[in-house]
Amino acid sequence: MVCAMRMLAAAVVIALFALAAFLLLQKGVVKSGFLVESFPEEEFFNHSVHFCAWDDCGGILSSALGAAKVSVKCAFYRADAYVFGNISAATGEIVLDKKAKTSDSGNAVVYKANSRGIMHSKYCVIDSITVITGSFNPTNSARGDYNNLVIINSTVLAAFYGTNFESLKGRKAVAARKGVLLDDSLVEVYFCPYDDCVKAVKREIAMANGSVMFASYSFTHPGIANELIIKAAENVTITGVMEKSGSGSEYSKYAVMAANGINVRLEQSRRLMHHKFFVIDNETVITGSFNPTRNAAERNDENIIIIRNGNIAAEYAEEFWRVFESSD
Repeated sequence: MVCAMRMLAAAVVIALFALAAFLLLQKGVVKSGFLVESFPEEEFFNHSVHFCAWDDCGGILSSALGAAKVSVKCAFYRADAYVFGNISAATGEIVLDKKAKTSDSGNAVVYKANSRGIMHSKYCVIDSITVITGSFNPTNSARGDYNNLVIINSTVLAAFYGTNFESLKGRKAVAARKGVLLDDSLVEVYFCPYDDCVKAVKREIAMANGSVMFASYSFTHPGIANELIIKAAENVTITGVMEKSGSGSEYSKYAVMAANGINVRLEQSRRLMHHKFFVIDNETVITGSFNPTRNAAERNDENIIIIRNGNIAAEYAEEFWRVFESSD
């Protein structure tokens, strides 16, 4: 009798939790399996997406920096003089990798990051309002290559990136989950190696129900590759494209993914396939500086942004198919 009553009580508790989760989902408080009520909110989601094989990403970035009124904070692995020269804001600061060559920095102050590996992040924060990130290094040699930029106006996101920027200048960073609800879209940012970027990427892949598309310059991380192989075995459609250079190395996961039923191609054009993005279930985009490699996860300074927005996902999916269909 006592045992039966305990079982009944447990069943009631489970039912109540299920009802609460359902009600939260109906209210829009749960999105993609996450409680978003703990995240700050902003009413609007002003953004634009650019693909550098077709758009002038260098010109777009240069114009945005030139329009800054108060401050510019940029972190790039490499950058050429046209980025520095167009900064006219009262405060202009740029962090580069310690081995990056610098020319005339104009009005900007240039810092060299003392990263354990390389300083590979790619972003700018303009006037503490606008964030620009993606896979693009603003160099003349990168113009026309396969890269992407996403531009988002958000004071909350700008503050997250601004904190990371200060850490790259030598101050200690603290790992913490960082997200914001922009209109109806949940956006999260992670900074490796302080945050567990691999865990975040694997989490998103694990939640895929229908499809995962990925475009990657370098793919050597066994854990992320294994997560894709697991999802392929669960009949999730996995499709990928990778840069041809380096794909034949012993560390590349190209061959093992292809051998396990993943439709992955090598980009064969004259362009460098420098993208680093995932599109999951045509609803979620992961992009930024992060290649799925152990160095990116454990040694380098990197940044990723996870955007749960169907319209942005559609733009990245269109770019994926453009690159994929031109490969092999």
